[in-house]
Amino acid sequence: MTHTTIDQRIRLGGKTWARVLYLLLGLLLAGGALAVQTASAHASLVQATPQQDAKLTEAPSFVELRFSERLDAAEARLRVLDDQSKAVTSAKPERFDQGKGLRLALPKLGEGHYTVTYDVISADGHPVSGAYVFTVGNPPPLPDASQLDPHAQIGHAGHNHGGGQDLTTQLFLLYASRIAYYAGLLVLAGLMLWSLYRSASPIVREAREGAVRFVSKYTTLAIIAYVVFQMANLTQGEPFSEWGRILTETTIGRLYAAELLLALAAPLLSGLGTAGRLFWAAVALFIEAWSGHAAAFSPIAYTVGLDFVHLLAASLWGGGLALLVLVWRKERPEAGRFALVFSKWALIAFLLLWVTGALSTLAFLPTLEYLLYTAWGTWLLVKAGLSLLVVVAAFLIRLRLRRGDLPHGHLLKADLGLLAGIVFCVGIFTYQTPLPANAPLSFHEMGTDMHVTLRITPNVPGDNAFTLKVWTPEKAGDPKSIALRLKPLDREDIGAIEVPLKPYEDSELDDFPEYNKYTFKAQGPYLAFRGKWEAEIRVVDANGDELKPRKTTFRIY
Repeated sequence: MTHTTIDQRIRLGGKTWARVLYLLLGLLLAGGALAVQTASAHASLVQATPQQDAKLTEAPSFVELRFSERLDAAEARLRVLDDQSKAVTSAKPERFDQGKGLRLALPKLGEGHYTVTYDVISADGHPVSGAYVFTVGNPPPLPDASQLDPHAQIGHAGHNHGGGQDLTTQLFLLYASRIAYYAGLLVLAGLMLWSLYRSASPIVREAREGAVRFVSKYTTLAIIAYVVFQMANLTQGEPFSEWGRILTETTIGRLYAAELLLALAAPLLSGLGTAGRLFWAAVALFIEAWSGHAAAFSPIAYTVGLDFVHLLAASLWGGGLALLVLVWRKERPEAGRFALVFSKWALIAFLLLWVTGALSTLAFLPTLEYLLYTAWGTWLLVKAGLSLLVVVAAFLIRLRLRRGDLPHGHLLKADLGLLAGIVFCVGIFTYQTPLPANAPLSFHEMGTDMHVTLRITPNVPGDNAFTLKVWTPEKAGDPKSIALRLKPLDREDIGAIEVPLKPYEDSELDDFPEYNKYTFKAQGPYLAFRGKWEAEIRVVDANGDELKPRKTTFRIY
C-alpha cells in the first residue's frame, strides 16, 4: 500500500482544484461565446416580395417575407394597409421555409400606395418589427386642401390675390353674393318641387305662383352677381380675356356658364308647366352639386349624388317653408291645412338632409376629428346646431296642429329665421375647404454632438421629397451610419418605416466651423397615409456609439 504524506496530499489537492478552476473558466468562456453568437443571431428581414419601394404595374397576389432565423410559432403578425391605413385583408399569414418565412394572400388591389407592416418574435424571444411601402399603378394624390382650391382648378395656383382692406371688401362681396345665390336657388327650386302638389287649394296656388314670379327674378340677379364676383375673385391681376378662357376651357368655368343660362331662363318659369319647372330645378341643383367639394372626391358619382339629394331635400324644405309663411299671411286657416301636408314632407326632407350630410362628411373627412381642424368644420357644426333647433320648432308646430290649433306666428318666424341662418352658414362653409392645408416640414435642431436639418416637401400623403443634413464634430470622425425613420403615432400597431437615404452634394452655404456636414436625399411614398407622424434621425458615431436620436412630430392631412 502506498502512503502519502500530508505535504503530498496538499500538493495533489491543489492540482485538483486548479483543474476545476480551469474547467469552470473554460465553460464560462464558451458560454460567453455562445451568448455573443446567440445575440448576433436575432432574426432579421433578409428578403421581401414585393420589395421595398417596388412600383408594380399589376397588383401582387401575396406578400412574402423571409427572415434570417426561425420565428416564434405563436407570435407572427403581417398586414398590408391601404392609403387610408386600413388593412386590405383580414386573412392570417401562413408560415413556410421551416418557420423562417411569412406569406399573406392578398385580394385584388387597386392603384395606390400600400404599407407592409410586420411584428414578429424570433425563436430566441427577440422582437423584430418594421414596415415598408410599395406602389401599384400610378395612383393620383389623395384629395387635400390644394386640390379643393378653385384658383388651382383654373391654373392660378400660387397667385397673389392681394390683401388688406381691398381683400376684406372683396371677401365680403364674395360671401354675400354666395349667400344670396343659395337663398334664391333653394327657395326657387323648392317652389318648383311644390308645383307637384296637385291638390293645392287656390290660395296656396296663388301664393306659390306669386312667389315664383318674384323669386325667379331675384334668383336671376343673384346668380349673375354670384358668377361675376366669383370670376372677379378667380381672375385678379389677369386681363379680361381670361374670363373667356375660364368660361370655355375649364370645368368650373363651364359650370358658371351653365348657371348664367339658367339665370336667364329663370324668369320664364312662371309660364312653364310642371315638367319644365322640374327640369330647371334638377339641372340647377345638379350643377351646384357638381361645382362643389363633392366633385373632388371619389367615387364621384357617389359624392355628387349625395350632394344632389342633400340639395333636393333642402329645397323641398326651404321652398315649402317659404310657401307656408306666405299662405299664413294670406289666410291662416288655409295655412293650417297646408302645414299638415308640409310637416310630413319636411320630416322626410330632414331625414334625407341628416343622412346625406353625415355620409358626405364621412366621404370628405378621414375621421370626424377633422371637423375641429378647419373653419369648414366649425361652420358645419353651427349648421348642424341650427338644424336641431329647426327640429324643435317643427315639433312644436306639429304639436299645435295635432291639437287643432293654427301654426303660431312666432314659431313660423323662428323657423324662417333658422332657415336664413342655415343658408348663411352654407354660403360661408361651402367656400371653405373641408381638409386642412398641408405645409412643407422644415425641422432644425442644434446640439454639441450634432446638428440636424430635415425637410419634407410637399409633406402630403403619398409621394414626398426628403432632404436630411447632419453635422458632427470634426474630431469625432465620420459616423458609421445615419438613418431616418418614420413612425405613424396614431397607429402603435404599425412598425417604423426606414427611408432609404442617398448621399448628394449640397450647394447651400450652411456649414458650421469645426463640424463636418453629411447630406442625403430620398424620394418616395414613405408617408403613405394621413395622420400624426414622428420623424427620427439616428446617428451611430465612429466608435459605434449611438448618439441621442433627434425627433420631430408633425401631422399630414
